[in-house]
Amino acid sequence: MDQSLSDLRDRIRNFLMDIGGLIWPDNAIDEAIRMVLRDLQVISPITLTIEGLDDALVTLLEMGMDGLVVRGAAVYALEMRSIDRLDAYELSQTGLDTSNLVDRMKKEYLIDVEKMRVKQFQASSGVPYSQWPDPDGL
Repeated sequence: MDQSLSDLRDRIRNFLMDIGGLIWPDNAIDEAIRMVLRDLQVISPITLTIEGLDDALVTLLEMGMDGLVVRGAAVYALEMRSIDRLDAYELSQTGLDTSNLVDRMKKEYLIDVEKMRVKQFQASSGVPYSQWPDPDGL
């Protein structure tokens, strides 16, 4: 599914219930997307790009990654917002609940990234590591 940067921004804002873009500006959403692409690039054999992000001309994501980009970017956006609002929070149950929610969502996202990494290994035609030299020189 080819999606441009604006399409992904809309999906992320829908996930975050920020339809009008009043809470998260474009630059915060874009940075969250970059963070997710960094996470996913570690497990992908192709260079991942989003059309319109950092002058990319096309969107290159592996099948099933677009949903992971949306969820991961939402998690990173929530994390950034939490850091931004740290001085405004009082040590209350609401602040702790929000922090725990973001932490749980991030753990679930990272578990899904790990699942995708394992899937990449299973689908790989070659071994996912290099040949180690023989210490005995044989």
